[in-house]
Amino acid sequence: MFRILLIRLSLITCACLASASHSITNIESTRLNNTEEGTTGNISLSLDGRIGNSDKLALGTAVQLIRAYRHDEWIAIISRDYAEVDSEVNTDESLVHLRYLTKHGRNWGHEVFTQYQEDKFSFLARRTLLGGGLRYTLSSQAPLEQANHMGFGLFYEEEDYTNSTSEDENNIRLNLYWAYKNKVHDNILYTSTLYFQPELGELSDQKGLWQNALSISVTSTISLSLTWDVEHDTQTPNGANDTETSYNSVLIYNF
Repeated sequence: MFRILLIRLSLITCACLASASHSITNIESTRLNNTEEGTTGNISLSLDGRIGNSDKLALGTAVQLIRAYRHDEWIAIISRDYAEVDSEVNTDESLVHLRYLTKHGRNWGHEVFTQYQEDKFSFLARRTLLGGGLRYTLSSQAPLEQANHMGFGLFYEEEDYTNSTSEDENNIRLNLYWAYKNKVHDNILYTSTLYFQPELGELSDQKGLWQNALSISVTSTISLSLTWDVEHDTQTPNGANDTETSYNSVLIYNF
């Protein structure tokens, strides 16, 4: 089933004026809702603008695809976000993520992934990842009722910056995550995902993400998704604060 995102309303609050790039991509939010073999995905489009005392333009698009087989699956994510206020750019981000999972029985699996990311507003010229790990299913009730997963692995990370105050980095990080979903009502699905990614060579260098979401089915074809994120990065560029909180609401048309 393909889903097209019609309306996206976002409110972001953070403890700093200049926010850092979102350094963790939540893959679990994409595949937690996938329970069938075959191809599933969604396409999201967003447009936000204002003309008057100040001019504002914000554009966003994302494509998420999952190709699932009995013993393995492919995941691909492509996203692009751009925004400016009074002709001054404050958002310019791109991301491509590709992941492959092989299942070993009911509970265990191993996965490999790669990612490419740019964020010009945060002076991130390029961030590339290559990694892999194990995934374990603690519990699962089909379809879409309840699931509980955890994963652990490693990835190699390269970060190149365009400003002189941020140093380029080459790191190996642990990748630990926990993902949970529960159908709390006939038309309400709750998901929660927690990531923790410390650098092996310097454990005080840590990245983390905790994302919670409610998906509410309004009709058989329309659903509303409410998301709350807390992201933590002890090595944010440009002197930004370590922690950022964001809220997001999305109206989705399903067909």
